[in-house]
Amino acid sequence: MKKFFIIALVMISIILIGFFANVFGSKKAKLSFKEYSVATGDLELSVQATGSVQPENRLVVKPQIAGRIDEILVEEGKSVKAGQVMAWMSSNDRAALVDMARAGGTTEQKRWEDIYKPSPIIAPLGGVVISKQVEKGQTVGTGDTVFVISDRLIILAQVDETDLAKISLGQSVEIRIDAYISQSITGKVLRIAYESKQVNNVTIYEIRILPTTAPEFMRSGMTTSVKFIQDEKKNILLLPVSYLTPVQDVEKVAETKPMTPGSSHRVLLKSTSEDAPPIEREVTIGLSNGKMAEVISGITAGDIILQRESATEEQKRPANPFNPFSAPKTRKK
Repeated sequence: MKKFFIIALVMISIILIGFFANVFGSKKAKLSFKEYSVATGDLELSVQATGSVQPENRLVVKPQIAGRIDEILVEEGKSVKAGQVMAWMSSNDRAALVDMARAGGTTEQKRWEDIYKPSPIIAPLGGVVISKQVEKGQTVGTGDTVFVISDRLIILAQVDETDLAKISLGQSVEIRIDAYISQSITGKVLRIAYESKQVNNVTIYEIRILPTTAPEFMRSGMTTSVKFIQDEKKNILLLPVSYLTPVQDVEKVAETKPMTPGSSHRVLLKSTSEDAPPIEREVTIGLSNGKMAEVISGITAGDIILQRESATEEQKRPANPFNPFSAPKTRKK
């Protein structure tokens, strides 16, 4: 009996020590919050893609007859009009006749040149000469390329099929050429392909973009980055999406993705009093790009919004196996 009494006394002592340690020794740490000061800014919703500078209509100019190039009147980068003479050439017969007449002197040569006129190479359409592939005195055949003309330069962009619904005809586009990345060029969507292509097992559609003004440095074949502007707003209240909690499920943090304009969310507003707890506030959301969201109502510029950073120390502390009162507390859902 004495032994049993001693064991019981020891067990009761352990329980009492654990109880008083839990009551007087535990101290709940304050919740830690990350702060964000609400401010105004600009928000843009866009689709990013890559592309290249290409002629909208690329036309290869070939001579009508075989012969020798006598004179070239245009160079690469020069604008030409439809019907403009780009070069003069002699047929093989004329070239041979003029060469023989040259032996009779300048007068004889000029007489035969006036009798046997050279043939012109004419621009079939207006545009820019993007390639000159002959030189004066060169012999060419009817299958040889002499010039390449582009009526105008466009951007040919590749867009994933998942983004196609976000693009429409006439939509504004920001263009940046990789070689001149600091310079922005504006443009409009000119055409959206009806037929898809497979690139690296990805279904893409080609979008033609017409620059508002083609700068002098733009060249066919240049690589570009393009941004299709879906929507943009200036000088609006902005808040990170991670600080928002959907009204329908206040226990879960809002997912980082675009949200429906006009939807309601809750935020934790920092109290003006140092010791007062945060204030729960409902806000209405407008445009969102998945990272930042427009705040239509509920808060104002300068408000401090809070985001919980860590759990309490009491919730983190493991239970004492000798203390039945030491199990960490959890908040009821």
